[in-house]
Amino acid sequence: MKVALLILALAVSPLVAAEPARWNIDYSSSRIAFTAEQAEAPFDGSFKTFEADVYFDPAALAESRADVQIDTASVATSDKERDGILRGAGWFESEQFPRAHFVAKTFAKAGDGYEARGELTIRSVTLPVVFRFTLKDAVGRIELKGEAELDRLAFQMGLGDWADPKWIGKTVQVHVTLIGSR
Repeated sequence: MKVALLILALAVSPLVAAEPARWNIDYSSSRIAFTAEQAEAPFDGSFKTFEADVYFDPAALAESRADVQIDTASVATSDKERDGILRGAGWFESEQFPRAHFVAKTFAKAGDGYEARGELTIRSVTLPVVFRFTLKDAVGRIELKGEAELDRLAFQMGLGDWADPKWIGKTVQVHVTLIGSR
């Protein structure tokens, strides 16, 4: 009788998917980087400090989510003068806006990988962003690699003297590598 009641209860109760486990990020191996153009020549940079709360599982896309906070003062390119400009007025304004913030709540399968749709806030501008990524999930190790394309002018980055895309390109490619475990 108890078995019959258990089977009946399972049959009529809604199925609830389990929340994905929180990833343990290896920050020493992970990276948030970008490629932009200055005077039509590409340059690379990265953010040395960030925090990522990732709950992603391909078997539970609807329950997956991510929250990434980036320390804007940790921006680093191969040029100290450029780094200072990027931290300053008209760009990240790191003293007033110390963090950029990406929140993804919608995940979907996309080709050979996945897509995270969310919102990115830089300074006080929040815009929708699509982040495309692939995932290698081996026993004990997860590797996520992905990219997003941003319009710096839409985020009000580099206006005034820097607004002309001839000097600083309008498009910024963001490259993310997260290494960790569940």
